[in-house]
Amino acid sequence: MVRLDDLHEEEAHHMRNMARRFGQLELPPDAWVTPPPLREATVALVTSAGLHRRDDPPFRWGDYAYRLIPRDVDPAELVQAHVSVNFDRTHYQRDVNVVLPIDRIRELADAGEIGGVSAWHFSVMGANPTPTRLAPAASDMAQRMRDVGVDVAMLAPV
Repeated sequence: MVRLDDLHEEEAHHMRNMARRFGQLELPPDAWVTPPPLREATVALVTSAGLHRRDDPPFRWGDYAYRLIPRDVDPAELVQAHVSVNFDRTHYQRDVNVVLPIDRIRELADAGEIGGVSAWHFSVMGANPTPTRLAPAASDMAQRMRDVGVDVAMLAPV
C-alpha cells in the first residue's frame, strides 16, 4: 500500500484534504461488541480489492454495493475490478491471498486457531470518491454476517 509520504506532494495534499472532509465517525455506545475467543469465533473476510466472481456484475467506478464470495470459492473464479494508479495487480494475480487471505483463513480454521470460516466473504470497491456512501452496503453486510453467525470480520484493505 502506498503511504501518503510516498506520493507526489500535490497528490498527498489532495488525499489529506479528502480525509478531513470525512470527519470523525460518531458511533453509538453499543456499536462495538466483544466477540468470543478467536478459537470459538466464526470469521468472515472483507476486502476492498473489488473482487467478484466471474458471473457477478463487475464493479464500476463509484459502485457502492458489495459482492458475496462463498467460502468454498475457487480463486480462479475471482476477478479483480479495482482500479487505481497506486495499485499494482501483479501480486494479486500471483496469489489471491494478498487481497483476500482465503487460504490463510481456512488454514487457521483447520489448525483450530479460529472456530470457523463464514459461509460468505464480502468485497467492496475500495477506490470510491465518497466512502460514506458505502453505509447502506455496510449495514446490509453486517446483517448478513449476523444471519450466518459471523463473530469477527477481518478487513483486508487494498
